[in-house]
Amino acid sequence: MLICTVSGKGGTGKSTVSSGLAAAAANMGKKVLLIDLDASLRCLDIIFGIDDKIVFDLSDAIKERDLKKAVYRAALYDNVFIVPAPDSGRIDFNALNDMLKSADSAFDFIILDFPAGADFENYAIFGNAQFIVVSGADSVSVRDAAVISNGIKSDTPPRLIINRFDRDMIKCGMHKNIDGIIDASSTRLLGIVPADGELLTLSVSHGLKPRGRAMRAFTRIIKRVSGEDVRLPKLKKI
Repeated sequence: MLICTVSGKGGTGKSTVSSGLAAAAANMGKKVLLIDLDASLRCLDIIFGIDDKIVFDLSDAIKERDLKKAVYRAALYDNVFIVPAPDSGRIDFNALNDMLKSADSAFDFIILDFPAGADFENYAIFGNAQFIVVSGADSVSVRDAAVISNGIKSDTPPRLIINRFDRDMIKCGMHKNIDGIIDASSTRLLGIVPADGELLTLSVSHGLKPRGRAMRAFTRIIKRVSGEDVRLPKLKKI
């Protein structure tokens, strides 16, 4: 399954979400390829503890027409494989799409971690993917999520992940409630990820606690993406 994680504005935690989904899928015994598409601003290699091992990146793989040239195994997850973004330059998304067709059978999930922004032209190249729009609960992020979601043209409607969810911010009126966020984003909810301190240290720990709040949230989301009917827990238990 091909998943594209996108966001309207930067700072929503999209790459953290991509990493969490990959880790959750790996914990379920799935094999995951995670591709960093944020040229010049890559971070997935640091998150997964392989930054000191990088020799080749996505630009080298595209040049050689061989994705395996730039694939690295995550430090703590045997089933997570990362392709780092190039340090500079533009990515040939058409060439990447061609390479993914040959790689698809080798992985249960391929996750493309896009840079923030309305890159609709390149989104359209991956029209067969499940797009996941990552948003915070604040009004700016939600409005931007609506713009992104409405602009995506794909075979499957995009879904929404509300990241860094803090129930207290809703209780005090600083954020909309869940129904209000869904309505304002114009996007069907896929899942909610809590504002968990564990996610703030992911670039140091390089992994998530198997039974922690964050991992439980990402596991629910991966199961839903896979077609399972997984109910959203009560907000105080997210």
